[in-house]
Amino acid sequence: MNVNGAHFRLLLGRDDWSRCLDGDDDSASLLDGWWAAQASPMPELPATLPAWNAVRHELMLQPLPIELPPTEGETRLELAARRASAADRHGNVYRVADDHASLRVSAYGGNAEAVFWPAAPADCAPERERARLVFQAQATVSSRPGEHYLALTVTADDYLVAAFARQEQRGLMSFDLIAGGPPVETLWPATVAFEPFAMCPRHPCGAWILDRTHLRLWELDGTLAVVNTGQPLQPLAAPALDDFQPLSGSPRGQAATAFPGGLDLLAAPVLALDPIAIQPLESGGLLLLDRDTPLQRSRVLRLRRSVHAWRADASHWLHSLPALAHDMVHAAAPRFRDTAGQRLFISSGIGNQVHAFEVIDTAEIFMLQVSAELYPLRRHGGRALIRLRGDAYYDNGSAGLKWLPVVQQPRQRFAARAEFVTPVFDSTELGTTWDKVLLDACIPPDTEVEIDSRCGDDSNDAFGDAASPAAPAQLIASWLPEPSPRLRGNGSELPWLRHEATRATHQAAGAGTWELLLQRAQGRYLQLRIRLISRSGTDTPRLRALRAWFPRFSYPQRFLPAVYREDGVQGAFLERWLANFESTLTQVEDRLVQVQALFDARSTPAETLPWLARWFDLALDPGWDERRHRLLVQHAMDFFRWRGTVHGLRLALDLAFDRCFDPEGFAGPREGDDSARRIRIVEAWQTRLITMLANQGTGPAPLADGPRLVQRATLWSPAQGNADLASRYALWLGREAGMAEQITPFSLVPPADAEAVGHWRAFCQATLGFVPGVGAAERNHWQAYLQARYISHDDMNRALGTSYNSFASVSLPTAMPGASAARDTWQDFCSRREGRRERRLWSDFLARRYRRIERLQRAHGSNWPGFELVALPDSLPATWQAQLDWLQFEGRLLAMHRGAHRFSVLLPVDSVQADPWQLEQRLGLARRIVDLEKPAHTVFDVRFYWAFNRVGEARLGLDTQLGTGSRASELIPDAVVGRAYLGASFVGGPTRQHGSDRLSIDC
Repeated sequence: MNVNGAHFRLLLGRDDWSRCLDGDDDSASLLDGWWAAQASPMPELPATLPAWNAVRHELMLQPLPIELPPTEGETRLELAARRASAADRHGNVYRVADDHASLRVSAYGGNAEAVFWPAAPADCAPERERARLVFQAQATVSSRPGEHYLALTVTADDYLVAAFARQEQRGLMSFDLIAGGPPVETLWPATVAFEPFAMCPRHPCGAWILDRTHLRLWELDGTLAVVNTGQPLQPLAAPALDDFQPLSGSPRGQAATAFPGGLDLLAAPVLALDPIAIQPLESGGLLLLDRDTPLQRSRVLRLRRSVHAWRADASHWLHSLPALAHDMVHAAAPRFRDTAGQRLFISSGIGNQVHAFEVIDTAEIFMLQVSAELYPLRRHGGRALIRLRGDAYYDNGSAGLKWLPVVQQPRQRFAARAEFVTPVFDSTELGTTWDKVLLDACIPPDTEVEIDSRCGDDSNDAFGDAASPAAPAQLIASWLPEPSPRLRGNGSELPWLRHEATRATHQAAGAGTWELLLQRAQGRYLQLRIRLISRSGTDTPRLRALRAWFPRFSYPQRFLPAVYREDGVQGAFLERWLANFESTLTQVEDRLVQVQALFDARSTPAETLPWLARWFDLALDPGWDERRHRLLVQHAMDFFRWRGTVHGLRLALDLAFDRCFDPEGFAGPREGDDSARRIRIVEAWQTRLITMLANQGTGPAPLADGPRLVQRATLWSPAQGNADLASRYALWLGREAGMAEQITPFSLVPPADAEAVGHWRAFCQATLGFVPGVGAAERNHWQAYLQARYISHDDMNRALGTSYNSFASVSLPTAMPGASAARDTWQDFCSRREGRRERRLWSDFLARRYRRIERLQRAHGSNWPGFELVALPDSLPATWQAQLDWLQFEGRLLAMHRGAHRFSVLLPVDSVQADPWQLEQRLGLARRIVDLEKPAHTVFDVRFYWAFNRVGEARLGLDTQLGTGSRASELIPDAVVGRAYLGASFVGGPTRQHGSDRLSIDC
């Protein structure tokens, strides 16, 4: 509703437009006509019925297919011209030679072919022989007598499988396109008829083989073993007894062997006539191109597995083909004009174009919808249609064979006109004056939209039964012509609605909002008759939405004296003339009333988003799309709420890098935030090092030559006491357990002997779980302090009342010294900066745990007057509580504190083929984002991790992704100079772009 209280009735989307009625038959809706055309064996709409464009979501004229006439004198394509061809994922094309005597290959982007097999002698010889063979004549290995190749395909796991015939033998050759090397031959049983004609890959691995001669279809798994398709097995050998039998017991023999029979295409449930091509479907089914030669027609069968057998559950006759089908391929075509996705391209014997069909493949329905797009073929030799890097290609038929892409010619043909009638619009008020009709449409030059209207207060008088507008009725009101709609210069009448492109571009292309002021439409009910007209037949009007506004806000009635309405003719003219001004002024008033839409990120125009973002002190990245800008502004308060947290960092990074960013992340952390292929934030204090495994036994064992079984010793705990730890150390050193008193208490400072240090460190790692070091460092600081304070150790002993032999033998005090000089010396040392960090952490740890010094004195059995004076132990304390405090402080708290305020950001990388420059840009952007959003006191690093298991970077259960192993496509990059390594990449990549200074390397 606008500011003047007017409403509109809307037609938008397929459901609304499908309720319109056929202009020639008021009893049928557009939906009925569309369904009837789809159910017909010849799916063609009547020329007067409009069509629905599912990609643009618009109503348009019916597109008509363009049939290129055959060239006079040109020979039609025969099946004998077909040569099996296939491409690998890098774009290299393999095919059977014209003489069937060899396999040939052409590199992607190259202009020359080479012999792939039989190979040259140097390619098949061992390494030691290659150097000698290089200087010999490069003669091709002669194939075996009578050997020729029948069909081939490249499987999904990168094997080139070729069928060959050698005199009376038939078999398969399997070439490993990743590891290389000679092929592996698999001979077919001589008693089983086998004459391959066409092959295609099988999902997820393996191949399909079509035997046109014997009407058989063979399914091979990843090992090229024949899969039983539900047909009876063919016996190969009868049961036989072994030549040597045991002296007693039952006789031994060989069981009968059988071979899968393959799928019989001539029998039910397939009933094929003359199959010539096969293509796999992503759903796991199979398309079979079949021909009926006597009737000169072709069809496509869909084969699907039912329980354990394959059957043809649907078929579609190709009535639009002008001749018998020749070949087919299921692929995408570059440069789709209005549509996207894959097409089934089928060529006929004429050979000058391929016909495109959209495949509707669901569990309930299978249908081929004819596309009106034109895909011409230039000098097609008829060898093959192939799928190359996802797109459809064909051979050009010349002597220097080239593979050319199937490209749509930007030319279309449409029906001359279409007419339909809208549903009945009800205003619910008698005598309503309908104001205007607005169309969100594109009406190019040489096209036109004509509108007629009829109106009345009584539905029976005007349309029959309003509750059933599709029923036939005796109409009293007649159709009245309305003026042609005009393109609005100021855009849509809806407040703050903007088009995707600039207003000038829309006007030049005829796209925008078209307005029509209704002349004499007065009554409760309104119905429109719309005609779409194309004068040239090469373009069409496109209707996206229709809005019929009511009631009209009358300026003469509201603002002028009644004398201006006394003359009926002049009053009606004044009414319509002022309605033009009312339309413009109402739009301005609507925007003033709806100004709150400018403050909502969901409805504000895109150009005002930066202004709205500045309210939150946000700067929008110009590289982001409009959806991300709106989400960030809309959830700005939630974004700031999580700022400085792990979730806030992940939220900012996801907003910048995630292609399918989910706005639910603004609500808080979710369970799948740390899943595979997601940005990972790892705080350093949460990381754990794998502790060293202690050798089983009483002492260190020599290193073994290979892997050995190692059991980890039980970690010591304070409940076991000081004596237990000393006994363990004595056993570790190979001494008797009774000598443990000599090493009690256990020293937390490494011994002076270099060899003993290794044993001490290994024992601490195995028994304590870590190597103590804080006590030794504090002891060194204490000794250095005393050495700087006193001239000699004798002066120190006299001043402190001690009896140390040297400064190196001075240990840390276990209690507060009793002498005043020693007490003053210790207090002065504790106030020094050396070692202050660990000492302060130790004091804080004890103060938080005990709160009062008296509790510490009782627990430790000491007389320390304050927490800041408690010394770090350099030997294991006497009481179990003091031992527990030290163990938790140095074993856990210090390890966590070293990693506190540090974190790593791990960005996922899906493929090794990513551009290094783009990765560096991604890394730099992530660093800038984290630097803005992180807490000020933290330190971070940003690096990449891979979506697959990588040694040193993977965490089992989280990063490991099982796939096809070394044959995974993301592990095999294209060979690019400076970025790849020989033996770990393949020559491939896109062709040289126009204007590029880089040259491609031919085969």
